[in-house]
Amino acid sequence: MNANAKRYDLTKGPILRTIALYGIPILIAQLIQNLYNFADTLIIGNRLGELYMGAVNASGTTSSLLFSLMFGMASGFGVTIGIAYGSKDEERTRRAIVSSVVLCTLFGLLISVCGISLTDVLVRATNVPADKVEIASRYLIVIFAGGIISAYNNMFTAVLRSLGNSRAPVIILSMSAVINVVLNLVFLEFTDLNEVGVALATVISQLCSVCVSLTLLFRTFPQFNFFKNRVVLRRGIWGTQIKMGVPMAFQNSMITIGAVIVQTAVNNLETTGMVPNALASYAVSNSINNISGTLINTFGMVIAGFVSQNYGAKDYVRIKQGVISCLALSWVLSLLLGACLLLFDRPIAGLFMETWSEELYANVHTFLLINVPFYVIWVPVPILRLAIQGMNNAILPFLSCLVELPMRCITAWLFGSWWGYAGISLATPSALVAAIVFLLFAFFITISKKKKEMLSEKMGNALEKQGEI
Repeated sequence: MNANAKRYDLTKGPILRTIALYGIPILIAQLIQNLYNFADTLIIGNRLGELYMGAVNASGTTSSLLFSLMFGMASGFGVTIGIAYGSKDEERTRRAIVSSVVLCTLFGLLISVCGISLTDVLVRATNVPADKVEIASRYLIVIFAGGIISAYNNMFTAVLRSLGNSRAPVIILSMSAVINVVLNLVFLEFTDLNEVGVALATVISQLCSVCVSLTLLFRTFPQFNFFKNRVVLRRGIWGTQIKMGVPMAFQNSMITIGAVIVQTAVNNLETTGMVPNALASYAVSNSINNISGTLINTFGMVIAGFVSQNYGAKDYVRIKQGVISCLALSWVLSLLLGACLLLFDRPIAGLFMETWSEELYANVHTFLLINVPFYVIWVPVPILRLAIQGMNNAILPFLSCLVELPMRCITAWLFGSWWGYAGISLATPSALVAAIVFLLFAFFITISKKKKEMLSEKMGNALEKQGEI
């Protein structure tokens, strides 16, 4: 490996320092991502009003269902790339990157075709209120048309993180965020595109992100420039990529399916008149809560890169210590942030309102009061899930999502019908309780099994050497 590559080796050095140096740029990148999603909601709410804010939020949840498949698949491919890179096999790493790009191209095109074809079905299936259906449909068509761009965006940032370069995504996301916000303001101020302009701003900003990602990848890791270095793809690489990518894609879709079903329950609260401003309330609640969610999920992304490289190096002690360090950091930071959100929820909620609504604020306050205490459980869920994936096991994390999904959906619809917005607010906490019980067992079973496999391999190699002597 060349000098550039060595800078991103996560298999060496003090664990806490390595995780911090690798994780801080990822955290900054994710906060920027969340801030510009936050800015999107704020701009739409202030420029276009609650009708458009609710419609775009409802349709955004629907588009996330398909795009989460792409993010999950790219993350799965990233694990195989990280394992190859951790084992110091340059040719294997290059093959993993090229095969990932090919598969993402095919998958992105499929998502675009399916998404555009099913737009009306998806909008109506999620029970979007009648006055928001046309707005939601127009927004979704533009987003789905840019499916291949979104696929590449997820792919190349996942590749950079898997190679240990967590700084590049900060540059990329910062640029993308600025472009997105500026284009939103331009389209909403100087055109009548409204929701179409918001969608176009997202697609264009992602296209810029793809171009910069590819440029940084080739500059930082010239040995992985697949345009200049000939790559021969072997039959086994496709199976390896699909074995990891497909379960992670469906795992991600399970999480998003839960979000879509919860969104449908929220739509139903407004459609039936049980909670008149449910859509706007949920849009604001989610935007605020996702600030903490971004922090918590970032540590999952950090541990995925750390574990996959150390799994390639077969260092299981370092893996366990890395997981413990990530848990400690995430607990401290997320609980402090949650306390700040509760303390300042009133002025934060007010940022989204053209005119102050006491009823909307009451819903947001209820949501945060219920969700913030459960950050204690939320923290280990993405860390354990992605640590298991980093050890080349995509099945157990997928099963954890199957456990989580029904709990989230049942809670949203059952408790929502009983207690209105407070019931909806319990959906995520109940799902987290179900997931953490499963993941605790799954993590310790996985790491014990991998250790036994390593010891057996070492003993086999020792006996083979003795036989040669």
